[in-house]
Amino acid sequence: MALFLFAVRLAPGQIMQVIDAVHKGHAVGHEQDGVDAILNALVAGGDANERDKSGWTPLMHAALECRADEIRVLLDKGGDPKLRGKTVEDGDFTETGLSPMLLAAGCFISRRRAQLAPERRMPEGYVAYELAAAGKMVRELISRGVDVNIADVHGRTPLMMAAMHAWPDALRALLDAHANINAHDRTGHTVLDFVDPAETQVITILKKAGAPPASGHSARTVCDAERALDKLGYDMPIADCIDGKGQFANKVRKFQQEHALSPTGELDSPTLKALSVRP
Repeated sequence: MALFLFAVRLAPGQIMQVIDAVHKGHAVGHEQDGVDAILNALVAGGDANERDKSGWTPLMHAALECRADEIRVLLDKGGDPKLRGKTVEDGDFTETGLSPMLLAAGCFISRRRAQLAPERRMPEGYVAYELAAAGKMVRELISRGVDVNIADVHGRTPLMMAAMHAWPDALRALLDAHANINAHDRTGHTVLDFVDPAETQVITILKKAGAPPASGHSARTVCDAERALDKLGYDMPIADCIDGKGQFANKVRKFQQEHALSPTGELDSPTLKALSVRP
């Protein structure tokens, strides 16, 4: 089964040596291939801070891939962790002002790799290795002086992203580095609004740190809708929690068509109700 991967967005004639190398480590058990490809690309004259059409750097792509060793290598070779992608108010996911820290804290691909590990007959310890990636990346970036309170265009912070994707070690690292537990996103959500109620460890960590009460409105409707759609057979094995205009919108539209709902492709109230997802 193919893992989720954003296509690298290039301008006409643009060649991304290092970004392309990062994605050589995409598949289960192939991180070292990515590390080796990065080193070879840099030796061949590649730029550790090259940017694709959306302003993403190799570090951002490595964080998206949840590849901690690639992050470390890129940082050691001059990758700038403070660069961020384009910010477009109504742009897609790639243009929401993301940074390596935001992507690392919101890492999701490693959880899918961990799920696939048994059928790929990966060695003992591989699952734990994948599930440790988010925490490793966040700690590495903190050690390089990255702002732990950086926010995307929606006002979401690394702490919110780590809470949404249930990464306890990343949460602890961010809190130890004085991440703002009281931050709200642009629609007024608190960090607890991003947490799956079943993730009791995450809730305990945040409440112990003094998290303000949840607002009463979920900040994880996309995550929960993806899970609901997957359970209903719409083939969404990766809960990336991204409200995109592509695959996710198409799956929502298909569900709407098959349930006599207006086929908008958006998570409107009737669709959320039909999916049993809390708004």
